[in-house]
Amino acid sequence: MNKDLIIGMQGQFDQLAQLHPEESGLEFWFARDLQEPLGYARWENFLTAIQRAIDSCKTTGYEPGHHFRGVTKLITHGKGGQREIEDFMLTLTIAAKNLATEMTNHNVQQADLQGEPSITREHVQNNTSVRQMLGERGIKRETLPPEEDIKKLECRVKTDKKKLEKQAGRLPQKGESK
Repeated sequence: MNKDLIIGMQGQFDQLAQLHPEESGLEFWFARDLQEPLGYARWENFLTAIQRAIDSCKTTGYEPGHHFRGVTKLITHGKGGQREIEDFMLTLTIAAKNLATEMTNHNVQQADLQGEPSITREHVQNNTSVRQMLGERGIKRETLPPEEDIKKLECRVKTDKKKLEKQAGRLPQKGESK
């Protein structure tokens, strides 16, 4: 991806950003606004990508509801009538985390990329582009709080559970006296 394209995309994403009316300073994007700039001609195809991102969010331990909020919009169509359409509000956290991956997935299919070297090169370019865009907006991924290692978390949960069971005691079993 060349620098001019990155700068153009950054400007386009900046223009599409919204500020949440109830959450001070929370920036988000409507999925339908991102659909075309990300190269999706059909909502159904972009919806598949969004669903994969939601699944990825769940898998990595994030609460999808914090980053993907389903909403409806009222649109006016050709004859002046109105109808509701589904959309999503997407936060920067999730958009930054999965944007490069989704760009890679899309470009692999669109350009019919074959083999590990070309797909890896595409992925590295997309990650570099997203990282550069975030940096230009003053966001450094390294300063975001790290996620707790899943193994450490599982161990801590087991330990806490044992402590809680000891503290809470238990009801005596039938035929057992205290």
